Amino acid sequence: MLVPIIITIACIYFTKNLSRTYEVKATVYTGIVSGYTIEGESGISDYIGVANAMDNLINIIQAENTLKRVSYRLYARNMIHGDLNNDNQYISSSSFREIYGRTKNNRDGAALLGLIDSTSEEKTFQNILKYEKQNKDNFIYGLFYWNHPHYCYNALKNIRVSRKNNSDLLEISYTSNDPGIAYNTLDILMKEFVNEYREIRYGETDKVIAYFKSELDRIGAELRIAEDSLTNYNIEKRVINYYDETKEIAAINKEFELREQSATLEFNSAKALTDQLEARMGNNLKQIKNNIDFINKLNKVSSLTGAISEIQSFGSGESSKTNNLVSLKKQLDNTSKELSDISNQYVEDKYTKEGIAKSSIVSQWLDQVLLYEKAKSDLQVIQKNRRELNEKYVFFAPVGSTIKRKERNINFTEQNYLSVLKSYNDALMRKKNLEMTSATLKVLNPPAFPIQAQPTKRKIIVIAAFAGSILLILGFFILLELMDRTLHDKVRTELFTNLKVIGAFPGKSLIKYRNYDKAVQAIATKYLSSAILPYLVNKKEKLPFIINFLSTEAGDGKSFLINELVQYWSGAGLNVKSLNWNKDFNVYSSEYLIAESVTSLYNIENEDILLVEHPVLKSNNISTNLLNEANLNIIIVRATRGWKESDSILINKLSNQLTNKELVIYLNKAERYVVEGYTGMLPPYNSYRRFVYRLLHLELTAKYENLQ
Repeated sequence: MLVPIIITIACIYFTKNLSRTYEVKATVYTGIVSGYTIEGESGISDYIGVANAMDNLINIIQAENTLKRVSYRLYARNMIHGDLNNDNQYISSSSFREIYGRTKNNRDGAALLGLIDSTSEEKTFQNILKYEKQNKDNFIYGLFYWNHPHYCYNALKNIRVSRKNNSDLLEISYTSNDPGIAYNTLDILMKEFVNEYREIRYGETDKVIAYFKSELDRIGAELRIAEDSLTNYNIEKRVINYYDETKEIAAINKEFELREQSATLEFNSAKALTDQLEARMGNNLKQIKNNIDFINKLNKVSSLTGAISEIQSFGSGESSKTNNLVSLKKQLDNTSKELSDISNQYVEDKYTKEGIAKSSIVSQWLDQVLLYEKAKSDLQVIQKNRRELNEKYVFFAPVGSTIKRKERNINFTEQNYLSVLKSYNDALMRKKNLEMTSATLKVLNPPAFPIQAQPTKRKIIVIAAFAGSILLILGFFILLELMDRTLHDKVRTELFTNLKVIGAFPGKSLIKYRNYDKAVQAIATKYLSSAILPYLVNKKEKLPFIINFLSTEAGDGKSFLINELVQYWSGAGLNVKSLNWNKDFNVYSSEYLIAESVTSLYNIENEDILLVEHPVLKSNNISTNLLNEANLNIIIVRATRGWKESDSILINKLSNQLTNKELVIYLNKAERYVVEGYTGMLPPYNSYRRFVYRLLHLELTAKYENLQ
């Protein structure tokens, strides 16, 4: 009981100056669960997605890179605003003196102090980033990776982030022994993690947007070049609308085929009739054809007919061409009359031999000639235009394939452009969604400067020290009891020996109880006598009551106890005799080794009780007859020694020698409390002794009166 009390008092003393801690909390609204995207739909509806998004946020807050930036910004802020003599809302004076001294006294202290720009935290932070090198001798690098209580990674890892139930809220808390550092650490973290979150989320999206934008510009340039190329080609080839023009040419070609067929029929028909009529005309035909004026008129008719035919075939309805056509027709009529007049002048006979008037034949011939010339002119005009159409076919064939190839290229480029444009718009939409979700990251409850320290754990520490010391000591003694084979008391002795313990005799008392030793020994001797006497029954004829005192080792106190009993019983009027193996008989003689009775060792007279002290069992053997002849065989053993395996073997051997005899054990040199378990309370009988005795025996409400 004293050790736990001493430990508890020491713990109270050493924890009187226990450092106080300050806790700062902040709450962040994420909007991940109940937020909305740009399409108006809820953000993330599935449980796994929500959990993943929240875990990402928590991991970003607790990420090493985020905490490093917080550490450097906190260091910059404290070095700018710290005061060596006064506490402020940034850092206490004691903490600032520590970090300032650490910075100044560094081997590169002048350069480190040069990093501090008192006008700007951002510039100081950038200077720190430039100075940092991944080297163990670099002060800034070591500030984060060594074990500084305010700026190192292990300290900042104690920032706790937890989701509040299943809501959109994240609760962030941090505890430090400096209120200013605790507050500013969370204040910087609130801004830093939002920037880190946006950078991570926007980084990939911005790269994708930049890629699609570059592709869009490239494909757009290709599309413009292809379209300009088609336009220039159409201008070069004088093509307005290739497909309509080719359709028109095909229609004209078909029309000319029909007209050519019709003109050919007319030409052939007119030629056949003309030949037939010329055969009938005879000499008149030669005269007419030899007339230069007739030939000229005929050529003029042919020319006019061709001109009229060309105008009629390809006229566009213009007024000038219409007037020209009327004029040509008038000229044609006049020339035809002139031809008719000339032909009439050359008719020789009035009638032909078939009886037909020659003037009628000439008139018909002239009409057929005119029709022939007209059909011939029409056919020539049509054939000429057919040749022009063929040239157009030759022209439009390669133009068409080239235009189609260019149009296919434009169409492919346009589709590619539209596809990239859609992807670009999707990426922009994604970025807007990210902007909306990032905009919902709002510090709902910003960190507040703590003005009251957290309750210390001093009470818990003291209670834990008290309870722990008790458990430690109790555990030690339990372990000692489980492992120790020292006999000590009745319970352990009976457990180890499997023999009945009939009593205990005290050893030397403490100095303050030395005056009571004789009284205590007398009480113990009296109890020993009382314990032995019940075994003294069935006395054999001509023999006293025999008691064998045995032990497994030397020094257990057999002689002492025998002397005490001899004195006590002799005082009571009994005739008692003691035999000692070292004095009264020879343990190495045949009389002892194979003795059939105690009479072989000693001549019995008129003794009432015979106490026989045998040698130690470890080095001597005892006759079985001597053991069975005795009324009581008692093993004397010191309570202060351990029980060994050899002792158990000797006892088992001794027990096997006994026939219907009980082997008992008696403890010598036992503690007072063990003896009191048999004799009751031993002197002195003062109040303290009574209290201790009651505690040991759990007599919490017992009363003792007139104890002597």
